[in-house]
Amino acid sequence: MIVSIVITAVIGLCIALYAYAVERKIEHDPGYKPVCDISDRVSCSKPIKSSYSHMLYISNALIGMIYYIVIAILGYFDMTRLLINLTFLGALISCIMAYILFTKIKSACLVCIALYIINFILLYLSLHACAQARIY
Repeated sequence: MIVSIVITAVIGLCIALYAYAVERKIEHDPGYKPVCDISDRVSCSKPIKSSYSHMLYISNALIGMIYYIVIAILGYFDMTRLLINLTFLGALISCIMAYILFTKIKSACLVCIALYIINFILLYLSLHACAQARIY
């Protein structure tokens, strides 16, 4: 189970790294159109350009990369209780960010949605690891 958590966190890290690369490219070239921009309604550059793309003046993609590294480390060292707390927080933040994405930004960002799914998979895996270890 722990291997699944680490692998899932690494996948999340790769997706967040892609989001960060797109963000940097858009900052340097405002006309850049990333692969994840399929239409006006399905766009990853729309949320990246929005005011919601930074929390406390830090890029959400950068925060995501740090989050997935921490999750991978916690998973590797089997720190189940802390893992459950952080993955629950990640799932909660995903719900808030999804609400913002669909209601405020009015876009379907495939990269964002992939990260939300990763966060819920991580929550499921950490709860399953907790049940196997019988930690409550």
